Amino acid sequence: MSWFENSCADDVVPWRWGVTLFNRQFPDVYMLNFVRVEGTPPDLDFDELVAAADELHGHAGHDHRDIVIEDAGLGAALAPEFRGSGWEVSTLLIMAYRGGRIPPGTRPDIRELTPDELRDMRTHSLASGPSAKDPETIRQLIAKDALLVRAAGARFFGAMVDGQTVCSADYYSDGATTQIESVLTLEPFRRRGFGRAVVAEAVRAALDSGHDFVFLVADDEDWPKDLYARMDFEPLGRFYDFLKTPR
Repeated sequence: MSWFENSCADDVVPWRWGVTLFNRQFPDVYMLNFVRVEGTPPDLDFDELVAAADELHGHAGHDHRDIVIEDAGLGAALAPEFRGSGWEVSTLLIMAYRGGRIPPGTRPDIRELTPDELRDMRTHSLASGPSAKDPETIRQLIAKDALLVRAAGARFFGAMVDGQTVCSADYYSDGATTQIESVLTLEPFRRRGFGRAVVAEAVRAALDSGHDFVFLVADDEDWPKDLYARMDFEPLGRFYDFLKTPR
């Protein structure tokens, strides 16, 4: 994950408790602009951490604040203070694929997609989400796919119904390890097995390409982690993401 994050950043700049990872081309894409706390710094203090993140993001011209804490124990200990201060707290579960060579659930209507084939689906999904009122943020969230292809070997898998992309998943690769990310199904097409089939096809592509480790990240407080467990993804550990967005 650090390889992926570092590859997509313009600058990886050390600071007191880790590194900052910012991308000047896509300042509104949170996944490309955050402060990472590495290890378990013994002198870390909540107020000082928030003040440092505010200064670092502010200097970069960001409206949001995003702190990723890699150590699960440290993240859990700080979570109540973040919640109490109005931050969004996400507990993220890393899950590794432990199944066989041919994952179950692949279907003939699932295939690899081009970024252009994803554009309409991403636009439709974003138009009904929190970014709906900001066309520039939507533009950046869609345009970032080209960066993911260049920097992280991104591929995209999905399902199409009557010429419309209705489900997709991203695939990032360093040549040996694959991360499956951003699994999304449009609302009218949920509960039809598309998500499971798209993830299975991404796993198949990774194994067929000689990758020896496949993983994904799931919200530890949401139901998809149970679906992934049934697909032979095994929990490995947790980390925390703390986000404060402009009001």
